[in-house]
Amino acid sequence: MLLHGFMMSHWTWRDVLPLLPVDEEQLDVIALDLPGFGESDRPAPHLFGYDAPAQAAIVDEVLNRLGVEQAIVVGHSMGGAVALSLAARRPQRVAALVLISAAALPLPVPVEGRILSAPVVGRLLWLTAVTRRDVKRMMLRDHFRDPRPVTDAFVDYVWARLNRPGGREAAYAAMQAMLRNDPARVEAEAVRAPTLLVWPEEDRVVPLAHGQVLAGRIPTAAPLEVIPAAGHNVQLERPDELVRRMLPFLREARARLGADRGHLGEVA
Repeated sequence: MLLHGFMMSHWTWRDVLPLLPVDEEQLDVIALDLPGFGESDRPAPHLFGYDAPAQAAIVDEVLNRLGVEQAIVVGHSMGGAVALSLAARRPQRVAALVLISAAALPLPVPVEGRILSAPVVGRLLWLTAVTRRDVKRMMLRDHFRDPRPVTDAFVDYVWARLNRPGGREAAYAAMQAMLRNDPARVEAEAVRAPTLLVWPEEDRVVPLAHGQVLAGRIPTAAPLEVIPAAGHNVQLERPDELVRRMLPFLREARARLGADRGHLGEVA
């Protein structure tokens, strides 16, 4: 189960999916669009919490409806916080956990982020004043070390989905939930699944120090894997290196599951 980050979708894994192992013992791959993003519904914030526990409950329900008793869960950024919450709250559901730049701890907030998080004014600015140019600028400044993945097609894809009915409200609620991250409430110590943490060395959104903290707090964590010369969206900048770091762990997790089913696919 692959879980995307803030304002992203299943599309963020498009360069990872072809690199996952394909053989007679392959697993199914589910790339989920979390509520509020991608092709999923955008419930009003007064009807859905948009924080990690609320999203984790949705992931758990999806797996239940698909008849998946246990899954290897991979989460990036916001999706990493969701994956961690799922592993802590539903340990029987998560056979293994991979956290990539998991946004579980309090994030460093730039000046414009503090403005956008201000009561009333911040929400109004987010809903009415943020432009496509602003989104592209933030991507280039904060989310990518290598600008090449930030093509016009990619920016258009993100921008179009942000502006679907309810999209901005959902994204703002999710952003506010991440800004309220409390280190005392992170459920890292409750994780029981074998866990791999992978962090880009030059992450300007979720600093490498956060990975070091989580690696120390999750009792089942393997040594932290650091990918040099990569920014926050490492799955788009260096998908080959990301998969190379994950493969030994995924193969061990697959062996523990003892599964021999399915086909490599994608569910949006």
